[in-house]
This record gives sequence, C-alpha cells and structure tokens, in this order.
Amino acid sequence: MVKERLTQLRRKMYENGLEVYYLNTQDYHLSEYIPEHFKTLRYFSGFTGSMATMVITFDEAYIFVDGRYHVQADKQCTPNGIKVMKLGTDGVKNSDAFMIENFKGKKIGLDGKVVSAKLVNRLKKAGLSIVSIDIYSDIYLDRPKLTKEMIYEIDSKYTGLTRLEKLNIVKRGLDGKCHITGDLTSIAYILNLRGNDIAYTPVFMSFLVFYDNDIYFFVHRERLSDIIIEDLNRDGVIIKDYDEYYDFIKIIKNTIILIDLNKINYETYDLLDTSSNRVYDMRSVIEDMKATKNNVEVKNARLAHIYDGVAMVRFMKWLKEVDKTTLNEYDVKVKLNRFRLEYKAFDLSFEPIVAYNANAAMMHYSPTAENNTKLANEGILLVDSGGQYFEGTTDITRTFALGKVDDKIKYWFSLVLKCMFNLEDVQFLEGLCGNQLDILARKDLWALGVDYRCGTGHGVGHILAVHETPPNIRYTIGGGSEVALKPGHIFSDEPGVYFEGEFGIRCENMITCVKGQKTEYGQFLRFEPLTLVPFDLELIDKEVLGDKVASLNAYHKLVYETLSPYLSDEERAFLKERTRSI
Repeated sequence: MVKERLTQLRRKMYENGLEVYYLNTQDYHLSEYIPEHFKTLRYFSGFTGSMATMVITFDEAYIFVDGRYHVQADKQCTPNGIKVMKLGTDGVKNSDAFMIENFKGKKIGLDGKVVSAKLVNRLKKAGLSIVSIDIYSDIYLDRPKLTKEMIYEIDSKYTGLTRLEKLNIVKRGLDGKCHITGDLTSIAYILNLRGNDIAYTPVFMSFLVFYDNDIYFFVHRERLSDIIIEDLNRDGVIIKDYDEYYDFIKIIKNTIILIDLNKINYETYDLLDTSSNRVYDMRSVIEDMKATKNNVEVKNARLAHIYDGVAMVRFMKWLKEVDKTTLNEYDVKVKLNRFRLEYKAFDLSFEPIVAYNANAAMMHYSPTAENNTKLANEGILLVDSGGQYFEGTTDITRTFALGKVDDKIKYWFSLVLKCMFNLEDVQFLEGLCGNQLDILARKDLWALGVDYRCGTGHGVGHILAVHETPPNIRYTIGGGSEVALKPGHIFSDEPGVYFEGEFGIRCENMITCVKGQKTEYGQFLRFEPLTLVPFDLELIDKEVLGDKVASLNAYHKLVYETLSPYLSDEERAFLKERTRSI
C-alpha cells in the first residue's frame, strides 16, 4: 500500500517537473502534534511517530528520525523500501543538510503551508531550487476532515490573568509594531480559549495578528458562541474568517514586523511585502509569557499533580495486585486511562506509552488493540502518561517491576533514578540555561559511556501542549535550551537508558523552578517536584543510588503526606508501604 502511494507521489512529481519532494509531520501552524487531516507523512511512509521528515526522489525514499524512533522506524518503514536515517548516529545528517549536500541544481518541491519559513529560507540561501506546491492532497484518499467543534473559554481562576490583561501586556511590549503568530498554543494561551482540533492538546486552528494597534483573530467564526464573540469584541479583538488570513497578510505595509520564522509557515513569509516592511525574526513575547507560569498557574499545577498522583497511585495498586499473565500492554493502557478520566482529568495529555521489557527500548512505543505484547509476572513495564486538568497539564514516567527482575535491571534503574535526582536537587545561580544544567542528569551515565538520544527535559504547558519551549533541558543549543531558567518555569526531568532488544528504563518527574537563597554571590534558584507518585522500591539498589537514597526518602515522605488525605484506608496503606524509608 505505501509503495503504491509513493509511486503515485512520484508520478505527481514528474507531472510538476520536480526531482525531489519533501514531507514532514506538521500542519499549517507547524504544530508538534497535529490533526489527523495533516498526517501526510504517515500516509506515504507507514511511520506513526510524532516527528520525522521525508525526502523522496524517483529512485529512493529517506525518512529522518531522532533517537526516540530509530527502532520504530526500522520496523515500520524499512519493509516499504524506505531508508531510515537515524539522527544522532555517525555520519547521519538531518534532512536539511542532506538535501543541501545532495540536491543542488535539482528542483525540490514542498508544501509551503506546512514548512517553516526558516527552513525554506535556509535551503534557498544554500542555493537550492525550491518550489512551494502541494502535490499530495489529490492522491491522499479518504483524508480525515478538520473538526468544526466549538471553541470554549478558560476562566481566569485557572489562568491567573484575564484575556484583556494578557493582550495589554503584549501590546505594551510591541509598542506599535506588528506581530504575527500562527502558533496554536500561543493563541489559545493569550486568548484564554481552548478547542479540540488536536488530540490531547486543547487548541484550535487560527492565526493572530497584532497590527496598527488592533488585534485580528483569524478563526472559523461559526466555532465561537455569541457570548465568546461578544467578550472578544469587548476586549478589542477583531474576528476575521480563517480563510481571510493570507489575503490580509498581503496588505500589511510600511511597518516593523516581529515574527518567529521557526514557527510561521513559509506561505506567510512569502506573502509579506518585504520591500515596504522590515521583518525581524525573533521568538514571540507570548511564548515567554506562556512559559513563565504566574502564581495562580503554579498553584493550580500543584493541584493538578495531586489529582494525577491519586489516579497513578490507584493504577499502581491495581498493577501490583493483578495477575499480569491475564493482561497485555494495551489492556494496561486502557485501565490507566480509565483511572485518570474517571477521577479528575478531562482528557489525556498524550497517547500513553506502555512498554514491556524490550518494547521500552523504543522511547515512544505505544501499544494498540492490534499490536501489543502480553505481560508476565516478571520483568519491567515502562509507563509514560499524563492528563489534562483545568488546573494544569501533567506528564509522568514510572518504570514498574512486574515480579522478579535481575540485578542488571536494578542497577540501571537505580542509576537512572540517581541521574534524575542529580538534576532535581541542584541549586544554581540565576541566569543559567537548560544546556548548562543538562550534564547533571547525564554525568553518571556518561562516566560509563552510555547516553540517551533525547533531551533531559521539556517545558510543559498550562492546560496546553505537553511539550513546550522554552525551557528545554538538553546539551545542544536550540529549542529553548539557551533560555535562562526562571521561577515559574515548569518542565520535565526524565533521564533514561534504552538497550535495543533488552529493555528501556525512564524515571520522570515534572519540576518547577523557584527562588532559592540570595547571598553576596547573587540570587540562587532551585527546583521543586510537582509530580507526586512513588518510585518502585522493588527496583532499587541502594548501593547504586548512593547519597540519593536520602533524596528518595524525602521525596516519598512528601508524596505520602500530600496524597494520603485523598485516598481510602486501603489505598493509604498501600501508599505507606510503597513510600517507606529505605
């Protein structure tokens, strides 16, 4: 099936005079997670992961994936004749560099509405011949339609600031300059609105333009209630139809435009009149506002994690007590989802990862009803999941013993847990960035010549995307890792080890940055845990954990004291045993 689709795509390439075609996993707003309508790369490759790019010629097809998806892409794409380019391994360049190196002088096609302006400009600057054209929609059969569900409002008791307060902050910062954003999480945040266009991420298709001291909101108007329309108008927001956006962009003249070329599609940039306007590429002021949670948001986030902790403790109790031979990974995922959704969550924050033994070596493996592995009363199960609450968004990974485990697994689990606490426990001077702190989580693994091919931590939105930047904890520059950490930043701390064909282990807490002591040397910052769920004591090797035994005991004391009032007597007794000092 995939091979036939690639043949059809190549036929379209030939008809349009193209020698190369580029595909990615993004929508018109360059979202990480996208509506089903935009899963074009999956249609032409069979790859179901959340992030990849493809480069297709008449003779070859290449898919570029990061370390989370090396194993998965081998399984899903290689049988379709697609070469898997494993980013992070020796000699493998990303798709941009690959095209620059191999396709100068060739005509390269891509859909400029789903590719960033930054990328296309970089390719053009390198001398590549780029044509912005959609050649795939005509051959994408039974393509899912975009949702037209109603958009809803979030009360300021959850957000801490009203829409008008947020908009006025942005307008003051812009000081009359034009600002264009198509980032769905930024628009949802600044307008205190949410929608259901993307699974697990409560956003809606729209653009927002600050121009000539006015605010233009491009959205399908029929998705707004009369009350929301009235409230938006009262707050100075001019509602325009979603399909008017590109025509509107053309009329902007003689102004300074602030725009993040990494987060706006090429079609937008191409339509701007760069002869009369001055365009500056910079991160949106809305992103920094969104990333730095206010006191109300942090307070609510703590409550969301209490709710999440209760659901996870109930899940953990069930998992420990059930006969695992009666279950497969998918059964566990369904049960886990039920614990959340029947308690306080209004949705999940992403598709849960439930991976038994060797499957956990695939960082983003997720079982389905058709594709799963049966469990046994032995080995380990990695569970990475999260919920959407009106108080906040959660993301947690725990690795559980299902019965007997060998000393090798205990060693690596304890080392990964130590790495997690190495970062969580640090106090550091204000001004440091994620790329400067990342080594704390990796140093004990690096000492053994081991690494994990992903970042250590990502920002998490507030009733928004589970992945948010800034901040970003990774040793490479980019994606918010170069942004100084601030009080109010909320992000994950999730080191791991992944041994293909054997097992994978990850320990993840969400943490928030707070002020520490202030001395003659300056203001210090530190982290506090938000996640409140026990780590599995059956996997602990105290000798390997070393001085972090004290950190684990203190954390477990906090978990018990915070969650116990929300639990039944039986659940409380279970939690007490699982958080005992060791």
